[in-house]
Amino acid sequence: MKIKHILVPVDFSEFSTKAAEYALFLAEKFCARVTLFHAMVLFKADIDEKEHLKSYEEIIEKVKDQRFKQLQDHCKKGKKRGVEVDSILERGISEADTILDHCLNGDYDLVVMGTHGRTGLKRWTTGSVAEKVVHHSPVSVITVHKDIKKFAINKILIPDDFSDFSLQAIEQGKSLAKLFKAQCVFLHTVMQREHEMYYSISSKPILETNPQLKDIIINNIIDRTGMKKDKAEYVVMEGTPYKIIVQYAEENNIDLIVMGTRGLGALMHALIGSNAERVVRTASCPVLTVRKSD
Repeated sequence: MKIKHILVPVDFSEFSTKAAEYALFLAEKFCARVTLFHAMVLFKADIDEKEHLKSYEEIIEKVKDQRFKQLQDHCKKGKKRGVEVDSILERGISEADTILDHCLNGDYDLVVMGTHGRTGLKRWTTGSVAEKVVHHSPVSVITVHKDIKKFAINKILIPDDFSDFSLQAIEQGKSLAKLFKAQCVFLHTVMQREHEMYYSISSKPILETNPQLKDIIINNIIDRTGMKKDKAEYVVMEGTPYKIIVQYAEENNIDLIVMGTRGLGALMHALIGSNAERVVRTASCPVLTVRKSD
């Protein structure tokens, strides 16, 4: 995984501050440069009259100056740590669209952003901003929660649903593990199909009904990863994928979750695709979502 240029959308909330700090942590490791990006979106009512338009533009300039100074404060923190940092402020009508447009036209290898932001009318919610960036970004995205406890990557969780999308995540996860000398944990979730319980004589868990299935799945994952059992940890669980992923991460001191942005059944945006956005929304540790190469 080669990271030379990191884009960090900031809205000056504690969420984006954590994301900026995490980006600096990664930049130090990758010897990458960081661009702090602020999408300035101001809501306006009736500005048809020339006088109203002039007042509105004056407000914009004041806010622009204020936020530019805040960006410079972030830049100074990075430069003190020896990281090349610059900042960009752009006006737009939508935070997520402005970020995506800028990312599409830039030379970025990675986006690092917080999972929440401002409150009220200006708030950045995971649904409207982070999840939209995760879903549409042309490059991989790391989302960071404000409650992140440490900036370290010692244990990486890589969910695998046997799709090409999760295979891409496996390669990225292995690359990061090598760089950080971290342990890889590969997780497959056997999905429960609740509707079948009404037609089945037995309602036992699938893994209990078929004891050999777990070993079969693990051997298949080993074939995909190319890593023997003594080089990584392999876990098979049963339940709802995104819930299992988040729960396992919290209970096993996972530092980073790496997963694809799509999965099996593209028409329904199923499995890893929708699960990625749900994991982004609920996981307390950073989540790297990897877009499959064309």
